[in-house]
Amino acid sequence: MWENIEQDRHYTGIFNIGDEHISGELIYNKKNGVILLNVIKELEDEFCLGKSYGTFSVITGKLNSGAIVTLFNNRCTNNHTQAFQSQRLNFRAEYMIWANKENPDTKYNKIVCVLKNAYEWSGLSAFEESDSGLKVIENAEEKSYSWFGAKITFSTYLNNWLLIAPRDEETKIVQRLIVTIEMPEKHSPKEFASFRNKIISLISFAIKDNVNIEEEYLLDYDDSYTVARDFVDYHKHYLMTSEAQRDIFKSQIWNYNFTLEQIPAEKDINSELVRLEPVFNLYLSLFKYHDMPPEMVFLNIVQALETFHSRFFYNDKKEKYIKSVVERFGQYPNFEMYERLLLCDTQKDENCHYIILVSRLNDLLIGRENGLFLEYYWGDKNYAQTIADTRHYYTHYGKSKEAKALKGDELLEAIYILKVLLEYHICLVLGIDNKDKIGKELENHYHWKQLDAMQSQKTGR
Repeated sequence: MWENIEQDRHYTGIFNIGDEHISGELIYNKKNGVILLNVIKELEDEFCLGKSYGTFSVITGKLNSGAIVTLFNNRCTNNHTQAFQSQRLNFRAEYMIWANKENPDTKYNKIVCVLKNAYEWSGLSAFEESDSGLKVIENAEEKSYSWFGAKITFSTYLNNWLLIAPRDEETKIVQRLIVTIEMPEKHSPKEFASFRNKIISLISFAIKDNVNIEEEYLLDYDDSYTVARDFVDYHKHYLMTSEAQRDIFKSQIWNYNFTLEQIPAEKDINSELVRLEPVFNLYLSLFKYHDMPPEMVFLNIVQALETFHSRFFYNDKKEKYIKSVVERFGQYPNFEMYERLLLCDTQKDENCHYIILVSRLNDLLIGRENGLFLEYYWGDKNYAQTIADTRHYYTHYGKSKEAKALKGDELLEAIYILKVLLEYHICLVLGIDNKDKIGKELENHYHWKQLDAMQSQKTGR
């Protein structure tokens, strides 16, 4: 319905704003994520100055085409009175529903999302090999999970099922991943959007790339119609949001953090996805906002690690953290090294009632003691302190902090190391152990650094 919208689409109709019915124009641009309502009302003599408009949770309208639209979370961005005769209003909506009837309180049982740039990650296919070549699978494979108390189904979409040989000289086949969230009890569009956002963030993290929504609609099991004598279908209530279409960089599957089939089928990751939501939002700044300067990306990744650690370790309690350190390393002959890294004087200070950043970073670097990030904490090294000093420099600028801060290429390398550290631990809480893969990636990174250093020496850079 909304494919290939690269420009504004304009629709006119009558809109209900509060207790007023006003003619207006609805503008929708999928690419830029714009839902804008422009209305002009004539002013009566006793109200020639117009009136103030703030926010409206719901605005409904009937378009001249007969379609019903419901706009949610509307904010008035322009209110202008012209010559005491008319008042022009602009509202920006967070999302809207394009449906067959007006009902702002409608709740739904199901949301269906067609995603772009997630198909390869799913590992699903709508085709299979045959003696005559490829053919469409009649009952293509689906994968279902139970998250959020809902049935989450991943399936395939084809724009052309090719049930017979194509007669056109050129036939375009588009494959997409469909994510369906289904519940027996009804939920609001806002609740379904929240569940959907968590799943899309999970996929974006998995593929290290953006995922766009190509089309989505809601279904109400009480809003059905009969297609044939024994076949009942449901009206589609199309959902359009103010989320812009993001650039896609086409990361390769070998570089994914994980694929769909690696998520343990028996594991309910509902709790993990809820706690990971702000972590994912910070992590996604690596590619979601491609013009973000490296200093901001660095701060976001550090904050993501700090947030992750506070949400998944020790209930964010200093006492539990100290007890864990002593239990894990107290009997080690080199306990002094671990104590220096994990229980520095600042951390043990009775006036410090929280786990400091250096302790959190070292705790993640040491991890399961598998030596994965050994280079960054073993012996006299305390890479976490360098990261903390750099963070403090960019957040609390001062000449005394400048000498300790990473800049330029060193800052970019720090972003990479912290990114890998975060990816490794997030996968662990999702039930995916990427130790071997991460180890190989860090090994390759080390060799490239050595090669670059040797070339720099030769060229005198």
